[in-house]
Amino acid sequence: MTLSHAQKLPAATGTTSPIGHATAVGAAGFAWCSLILGLHTAGIIDAADGTIVLAGTFFYGGIVQLVAGFFALAAGATFAAAFLTAYGAFWLGYTVIEFWAAPHIAGAAAAAAKANGASAEAAAAAGGHAVMQSLGLFLVAWLIVTVVFAVASLGTNAVTVTAFALLTLTIVLLVIAYLGATSAGVPSEPVLHTAGYVEIVLAAVAFYLVMAELTNEVRGRTVFPLFALNRAQQTGPVPHAA
Repeated sequence: MTLSHAQKLPAATGTTSPIGHATAVGAAGFAWCSLILGLHTAGIIDAADGTIVLAGTFFYGGIVQLVAGFFALAAGATFAAAFLTAYGAFWLGYTVIEFWAAPHIAGAAAAAAKANGASAEAAAAAGGHAVMQSLGLFLVAWLIVTVVFAVASLGTNAVTVTAFALLTLTIVLLVIAYLGATSAGVPSEPVLHTAGYVEIVLAAVAFYLVMAELTNEVRGRTVFPLFALNRAQQTGPVPHAA
């Protein structure tokens, strides 16, 4: 075998798709947002009004994840494309809620309460309660979406299944905290903090998924196992989430 022939072998045996695995690209944004929001929700770090955090949720959690989802779709990875685009839209929606929708809802509810003769304090409480109920409703719909992905993930690997199980639990706790808010618009603090800690664990699992996807692909072998749950993935050279 000549040197020139040997140098051509990788091109002949490599993948024909110019698109890499998008899971690591999008999941990194999801992990980042989960960590930041988990630390804030658990009360570990005070994010003040959260404006700086929203820059990350919009660009890294939203736009980057959404774009990664479209690349995954082009590569034929339907499951990865579905959850990356879905949660990219989730983080974009979250940014809009925090930056515009929540203040608008609170202001409208407070104005309506004042028009009915409520005091300034009671009007502010009504505004806060309206925001909590709206957030709870928003997350109930996302809980259904997440359960669908959690069931579908049973055909991927144990790390992905764990991530969706933790995400489902996080949303359940947040729904309980928000819908169970007091009339003054104060969510249940113990439940809210528990959701934050679960979200931090979720972020750790997501970061492991990203590290495994990147390292295993770069090294060309399984360095960090994802524990494939189907035979097709177990026989492949490098396991991937999708």
